[in-house]
Amino acid sequence: MLHAAVELLRVEGLAGLTIEAVAARSGVAKTTIYRQFADSEALHVAAVDTASCPVEMRCTADLISDVTSYCQGLAAKLREGEFGGLLSTAVDGAERSASLASIMRGISAERRRALSERLRSALTDGSLSAGTDVDVLTGQLVGPIFYRRFFSREPIGAAYVARNVAAVLTPLVSRTPAPTASRGSGGPPRSSR
Repeated sequence: MLHAAVELLRVEGLAGLTIEAVAARSGVAKTTIYRQFADSEALHVAAVDTASCPVEMRCTADLISDVTSYCQGLAAKLREGEFGGLLSTAVDGAERSASLASIMRGISAERRRALSERLRSALTDGSLSAGTDVDVLTGQLVGPIFYRRFFSREPIGAAYVARNVAAVLTPLVSRTPAPTASRGSGGPPRSSR
């Protein structure tokens, strides 16, 4: 079912994703599809989710390097494979459906969680300037990646992403960071879907 939904979204876009079309393409009965998914919006979200995979968030003593690596991974996911193209169908659908918009807000918050947690950790340990608004900072870091992918269509290569992260974070990185032991280095990497 999900493979058929991904194919329909890729070939026909949002308008082509219906329960009937998925049933016809997959050979699965509509009743079976409805047992798995409440409606085409739930199927849409599940199809987009199958094309995504986690972006690793490192947690070392170098905040800028950790965030750069995360943002470069995000840019690669949007640039390569099906995820970027399928995500654009979800953005389009969210404009027309309040329920899909709500679902997408929740998914978006979950995907930003690893980055937000890393920034909050840096704020707590003193390596990020006190008073930094983590929600705004997260948007400043990832917003340009999405803008280039979906609006300006400019390249979002690793060098651009590194320049953006440095421009945003460098003024906020504390000149006297907390001792390395309190920074959480050596912990397992975090990931965000």
